[in-house]
Amino acid sequence: MRSVWLTQAMAAETAAAITPLEGDLAVDVAIVGGGYTGLWTAIELKRRDPSLDVAVIERDVCGAGGSGANAGFALPMWFQVPALERAGGTDAALHVGRASIDAIDDIRALADKPGNDIAMSSAPTVWAATCQKQSGHWDDMLEQMESRQIHSFRLLEADDIQSLTGSDALVAGVVDTASATLHPGHLVRSLRREALSLEVRVLEKTAMTHLRRSSPPRVVTPRGTLIARKVVLALYGWSLSLPEIRPALMVMMTDAAMTVPVPGLIDSLGVAGAPGFTDSRTFIESCRPTADGRMVVTKSGGALPFGDRIDASLRRTRRSTTELRTIMAAYHPALADVAIEGTWCGPIDRSRDGLPMFGHLGSSPDIVFGCGYSGAGIVPSRVGSHILASLVQERDDAWSRSPLVRQPERAFPREPFRWIGGHAVRAAIERKDRLDHEGLEPGPLTRFWLRFKPASYKPA
Repeated sequence: MRSVWLTQAMAAETAAAITPLEGDLAVDVAIVGGGYTGLWTAIELKRRDPSLDVAVIERDVCGAGGSGANAGFALPMWFQVPALERAGGTDAALHVGRASIDAIDDIRALADKPGNDIAMSSAPTVWAATCQKQSGHWDDMLEQMESRQIHSFRLLEADDIQSLTGSDALVAGVVDTASATLHPGHLVRSLRREALSLEVRVLEKTAMTHLRRSSPPRVVTPRGTLIARKVVLALYGWSLSLPEIRPALMVMMTDAAMTVPVPGLIDSLGVAGAPGFTDSRTFIESCRPTADGRMVVTKSGGALPFGDRIDASLRRTRRSTTELRTIMAAYHPALADVAIEGTWCGPIDRSRDGLPMFGHLGSSPDIVFGCGYSGAGIVPSRVGSHILASLVQERDDAWSRSPLVRQPERAFPREPFRWIGGHAVRAAIERKDRLDHEGLEPGPLTRFWLRFKPASYKPA
């Protein structure tokens, strides 16, 4: 199932040649995964040392995973600072926060290059509540941000939100003025072009079938083997296939839908160029206009894969087109009958604490990994590329000492208990979200299962 984003981006390209791996190949660095993390890491390595021979392999085409299927919110990592402080101290936490602002600037610099139509908007993101019971959860976080001299968040009342977003379904919220929105499909394909311009070998339609944890490590594919001094695993949700990482991740799909272009209607609603927003449900809903006059809606809490069977869960959305249109119409009733051009779903690789993780794969010093973006990977993937590059180059610096560098620990049970328990937790979350909007309290069974939900990348 390919997103409308990626379909648009690939249709705009002229003769983007697909080159698979044919035969064995020896390189300095082999990167598995052609999404944001893999491509940013390849670019970072080549910028640091142009003499490195770097190859990126991707089993489909670059962007076919989560990088081409997200909602396109580029969010700074300030909300993660308190958790990062607990893990590594104030200086290290603020280093990550500042790096996330730099990452947005890096994306903007890429967007300014000729041929990169990333459709990056300076419109901020609104974190909003759709009922009073879910309002105000951000108060403590805003106080913490102010105490750290972080001033990019501003409290909004209902009238402010309606003026910003064009929706009267939001009762209160916060605007994140440091964020941006963009076209995720164009971003990942622009990264591919940038990598190629730096003479990175981009080998698409090349799946890793086996990873040999040898010295040097080997990445086995159907038509050849990559022998590399260092291997970077940038697999996102597909990191569940790695036994060293599987205990630390839970993957759940997010459903999405995009309308056909309706620029006149978008203009009449006053939302052309307006901020995108997410609500305060645990299974968040987001809604945002696009640069070409469409509306995109997403809803987390989709299908749960059994084990590492990610692909089986990507064949269709859990929610129907009608259900996704109903979610969108709750925010903008005038869009209730607008045709939907496409629906899709993408994997969210959730860590227990909501923080991404980077490090060496178990006892393999020459293999490094990055994953666990928990629903907000556009900016952390760029931050993580600095970390992964320093780990590959065996540097002792602020990146390699980041509190995001850690070993995966068991946070979720083995199958089938993970799948069974995941469905119980999902049902409890959906029940809690519904009861909040009815002004009711959940019962003891719901409260029990809610104890096991992973943390979000934002206060909820």
